[in-house]
Amino acid sequence: MSLAVDLPMMRLLLRQGRLPAALSLGLLLVALLLLGIEPGLAMFAAGLLLLSVAAGMVQAYYAVRVQLDASLLQLLLQENLHGEAAAERVDAALHVAGLRRRDAHAPTRGWDVRWAGMRGLLLRQYAAALLQFATLLLAVLWPQT
Repeated sequence: MSLAVDLPMMRLLLRQGRLPAALSLGLLLVALLLLGIEPGLAMFAAGLLLLSVAAGMVQAYYAVRVQLDASLLQLLLQENLHGEAAAERVDAALHVAGLRRRDAHAPTRGWDVRWAGMRGLLLRQYAAALLQFATLLLAVLWPQT
């Protein structure tokens, strides 16, 4: 598997996180509006709306992380770095930003581990957006008594 082909593909896949991020923002606004304007909201429905808001915040966290990874991959492509040099550049950038401690004796992580982590973040982002949508839908459909 050539990293010259993998980095652009990884970046393109991570850019797919923009869709749930935009959808989630709209769902978050709807949930907050419903919490604010609906006076006779059932306790369970209000709890579902609060859970939807919390899932929206979790999704926002993952959206930021996914976008950071996509931006780092874009930086590597612009600097035309591949392989070990690209991995070291990512670690250095994360260290300078204060997001990763750098141990001089630790070996550089391989791209298979990094790619698995990036995919995991994207999947968690989609899962949080799905939970947000499901709880908002249940809250709207819950019988108000």
